[in-house]
Amino acid sequence: MELLKKTKAYIKEYRLIEPGELVLVAVSAGRDSMTLAHLLLKLQKELGFSIAIANFNHHLRPEADEEGQFVAEFARLNGVPAFLGGADIAQLSIGGNLQEVARRERYAYLRSLAAKIGASKIAVAHHADDQAETVLLHLLRGSGLSGLAAMAPSKNNIIRPLLFASRKDICAYIAENKLEYREDATNASTKYLRNKIRLELIPLLKDYNPNIAEALIATADICREDDQVLEDLAENALAETWLNDDNALDITAFAELPTALQRRVIRKAYTLIMGESRELNFEQVEAVLRLKEEQCAVLPGGLKAYLRGNIYFAADKPPLPQYWESYPLLVDGQWHALADWGWEYQAQTIDGAIPAVGLCSFILPAELAGHAVWRTRREGDFVASTGKSGKYKVKDIFIDNRIPVYQRSSWPLLIADKELLWVCGLWQKDLEHAGTSILIKVKKYDRI
Repeated sequence: MELLKKTKAYIKEYRLIEPGELVLVAVSAGRDSMTLAHLLLKLQKELGFSIAIANFNHHLRPEADEEGQFVAEFARLNGVPAFLGGADIAQLSIGGNLQEVARRERYAYLRSLAAKIGASKIAVAHHADDQAETVLLHLLRGSGLSGLAAMAPSKNNIIRPLLFASRKDICAYIAENKLEYREDATNASTKYLRNKIRLELIPLLKDYNPNIAEALIATADICREDDQVLEDLAENALAETWLNDDNALDITAFAELPTALQRRVIRKAYTLIMGESRELNFEQVEAVLRLKEEQCAVLPGGLKAYLRGNIYFAADKPPLPQYWESYPLLVDGQWHALADWGWEYQAQTIDGAIPAVGLCSFILPAELAGHAVWRTRREGDFVASTGKSGKYKVKDIFIDNRIPVYQRSSWPLLIADKELLWVCGLWQKDLEHAGTSILIKVKKYDRI
């Protein structure tokens, strides 16, 4: 009865089940899930919850039909409702990963059924040895911290009341209570990577550390705690960078985040748009991080990420974001901030000789001052060129000067009579001067 006591304590410690809740228990007929069902049957009255049992048939083995009936009979004998579902996984997985499709369809069924019968929790029978295997599986696939955190006792409405228990503990409980179960022959096949890890890799690692399973479980616990801290930081970062009306990430705020948080913010942004169950893999996240202007990253579910000033998530290409406001040039010798672009300028009248200036200063004929305005780039902006086309795109000026994409949509341009005269610090038009002129200076502050 030791496992019963420990399971009860584990449920209470992590508040996996609250009084009055209906728990849907996923039961395959195997040793682990039959143990879980039996334990929850014993605990439901004491802890004040109720259970229902669900079996999902993948139609991959001829024995699966009998296993479903075995589970249904177990439920009937114990006075709890049973539900049998299934899908043709072999057909659904053509051209894809069979195990991934099986998992997706199984959890989709469980979530749908739970909603239908009013179950607030779905209990699955993952245990400590499964946890150790999952850590190694994710490590071999090159997972980050979230992957090494492996499985949590509770996530969303999925609970794992046996995550603390070893395979040895479960076998002892089966023997003690003389529980019947069905053995899935595919568990002995090394065709699947998880089975190879369990049957070959872990026994080998025990030569180096006899307690390898415990060490891997401890690693998962540490990683999960660290991961939660980063998740909380990422949640705050998403709130600070997300432009809800545009389904976009503010590139200026996003660029200031550490790369580790950028990856998590991208995942959270995708989940926010596509739904709780949708996630991105590492390669898809990296594709968004490596985006260049006018490119897109193709994401699952028909979504695309575009870099057009900000990072937009949309099915179709969004318009280039603009600071459409324009601001008149003020000639008073004072420093003025240019909206929230991260720039400021000073303009003052000069007479006589024209001083030498660099690209961060500009001499404007006084007669143009009343027509001069500041604005940022717009689609198709160009300057006069001696090149073949006679035009030089502002976009190309930015590219040639290696201006980060996130800075380009707030870079000030000086316009007079609809003609672009100055791309501050990068290019300026040669103008003829006679008489009074205006000396304009610009500088950036910390925002850029």
